[in-house]
Amino acid sequence: MFASTKRLGLSNIFLTFFLVFMAFQPVSAQEKGTGAQKAPLKVAIREFLPPYVYEKAKSGIEVDLVQAILSEAHIPYRFIQLPRIRMIQSFEDGKIDGLLTQNAEASSVGCVTVPYITHHNLAFTLADRHLKVGSLADLSHYAVISFSGATRYLGPTFAAAIKDSPRYTESGDQGTHIALLYKRRFDVVVGDQWIIRLAQRRYMEKTGVYHELTGHKIMPASHYVARFHDQKYCDAFNQAYADLNAEGTLADIWNSYKARILVDAAPPAKVH
Repeated sequence: MFASTKRLGLSNIFLTFFLVFMAFQPVSAQEKGTGAQKAPLKVAIREFLPPYVYEKAKSGIEVDLVQAILSEAHIPYRFIQLPRIRMIQSFEDGKIDGLLTQNAEASSVGCVTVPYITHHNLAFTLADRHLKVGSLADLSHYAVISFSGATRYLGPTFAAAIKDSPRYTESGDQGTHIALLYKRRFDVVVGDQWIIRLAQRRYMEKTGVYHELTGHKIMPASHYVARFHDQKYCDAFNQAYADLNAEGTLADIWNSYKARILVDAAPPAKVH
């Protein structure tokens, strides 16, 4: 009996030591703020789309913004790059935990965050054609190409405007839109001003061909949100966004890219 009591006493000592040791261990970022979430969230982000997403989602305006917000919110994550349509399908099928760059009204699945990124979409035409595009309604007169899911992301007004277009196409590779516009396969390209300007620059560097474009401002800016299945992640995202926005961190990220974009997207000194 004495030996049994002695063993029990030693067990209690070891248990007490273990509990004290664990109590002083640092709490990991995965266990802060949103509970003991061990596995990183799978968050869908767009494929290569300068200046918002560069190679392997290692940098870009959107990449840097979201990394800052999720880090501030102590949300562990890993980016999954997908085409826009597959992003939505994968989220609605429950295959991923969150997705970025969403129209808040495009789906009812999951929760939405505050808008964290804005795109200024324009209608681009070849300047030497002098096409009249003064409103969305004017798109009904022209062959139009835009990015995949544009009718869903740009809202019902845009969808209604291109309904009567003689030819409307959506394509995920916005880099090819420049070539199609130059070759007059389409009259109008609809897309974010910086995405199109940088695609135009890359095309010129690759082929030596450059044509001046006219950007027609015929729609309001698009404000995009993130979406998660769990409300606690939307809440944590929103709080982190508010904190970083108040201290100027998000503005610093935008400004760090602005100078680079203005140089990269500028017309070449010599037009071929």
